Amino acid sequence: MITRIHRIVRRVRRVAYHMARRGFWPGFCPICAGRTLFYQEGSWRRDQYLCARCLSIPRFRALIAVLETHIPDWRDVHIHESSPGGASSLKLARETRHYVASHYFPDIAPGALNNGYRCENLEQQTFADAVFDLVITQDVFEHILDPHQAFAEIARTLKPGGRHVFTVPWYYWQPTLVRAARKNGEVVYLCEPDYHRNPIDPKGSLVVTEWGADLCDQIYQCSGLTTTVIRMHDRRQGIEAAFIEVFISQKPPRTSVC
Repeated sequence: MITRIHRIVRRVRRVAYHMARRGFWPGFCPICAGRTLFYQEGSWRRDQYLCARCLSIPRFRALIAVLETHIPDWRDVHIHESSPGGASSLKLARETRHYVASHYFPDIAPGALNNGYRCENLEQQTFADAVFDLVITQDVFEHILDPHQAFAEIARTLKPGGRHVFTVPWYYWQPTLVRAARKNGEVVYLCEPDYHRNPIDPKGSLVVTEWGADLCDQIYQCSGLTTTVIRMHDRRQGIEAAFIEVFISQKPPRTSVC
């Protein structure tokens, strides 16, 4: 109990410090579903523009706002989220009726559970065909060595009309850049290695691809999914930063045979 109180006190002090230093903005958080104050901890808004209540960041809030607007029944459908982490994933796990969360653990058998998470490699999933209405990935596809196979596997596991909703840093003004590749079972670095934070690995996740203007075309070519890009800027919901586009890739609905 005392430890919890200490954590709360440290959090309040940290929030107050940054608010006093950089100011704050009132608004409505899609994750908290209530009024809040947004504040900034640093210059990189994508990861440092936080809700004072749930500590969510803009891309988390953008994803939930898109679900509320475009898939309002998301709480009642069958969902697979790969590599969950952060306030948006906590909300999904808390509020959905049929939610499966997975991480890839190299030393765990595919399909087995580890600390409550199913072990799944997005490139070679153990799920049956057409079992999910919705697949969610948040900043995952820049780290996959064979993203085309992973997109195809997601399409396979989606029901007809199902959707893959995801975020990824999108360099829409330039062609896609492949920074690393797998050759003969080994990782080959084509650029200087770059790593992002990984919630289950302190070494981080290697950045494999910087997705560019052809992202949506590549998804269609390897999976048959058609992709819509949603770019939001909503100060009231704390959704303003670089690289916070939300993508919705949809599987064609089943067509009836006459």
